Amino acid sequence: MTRLVGYTRQLAPELGPAADVEALTTAGAVRVFVDDETADPRRRPALTDCLAFLQPGDVLVVPSAVHLSHAVTHFATTVTALETRGVAFRSLTEPAFCTGDEHAVDPAQVLAAVEGLRRRLVSLRTRAGMASAAAAGKRPGRPTVMTPEKVAMAVELRNLDRPITHIARVLGVSANSVQRALAPLPRHPDSTS
Repeated sequence: MTRLVGYTRQLAPELGPAADVEALTTAGAVRVFVDDETADPRRRPALTDCLAFLQPGDVLVVPSAVHLSHAVTHFATTVTALETRGVAFRSLTEPAFCTGDEHAVDPAQVLAAVEGLRRRLVSLRTRAGMASAAAAGKRPGRPTVMTPEKVAMAVELRNLDRPITHIARVLGVSANSVQRALAPLPRHPDSTS
């Protein structure tokens, strides 16, 4: 008899796994393995337990391929290893990835699904990196060209009623950079422009 076994992982702190577990149970999973977001994507204990639990004839069911793998190569390796063991794979949201006798798919759909998986994984890694940088007190993105010394000089020149374009030329930066740096600062009470 074919058993459906579910697996999911929490992709972000704000995305709890409850909805995924419900979807997998509704799809017929007899057991659902869950890794929380603190698990290292490369060493997930629930995924290891899930893969060990699967037997020939079973079907591994996931909400989407991004829940199973942290990289496209990991996904391909995992699904190939499952197929070798006689275990089918099913994604609730990506039919192109489903394996088994009843799932004949157009190769173009598979390639499109792989590209979608790659983009979602890149997005997840980017968001995780930005959250990590913010937690470390770093501001992600390109550093500003306006050093504290340049901001002080811009304030001084602006208080002398110099136009933004003139200040930008003197400092060797763009007018937009000067405007952004001066925007949060109050103007000198004597200046009118």
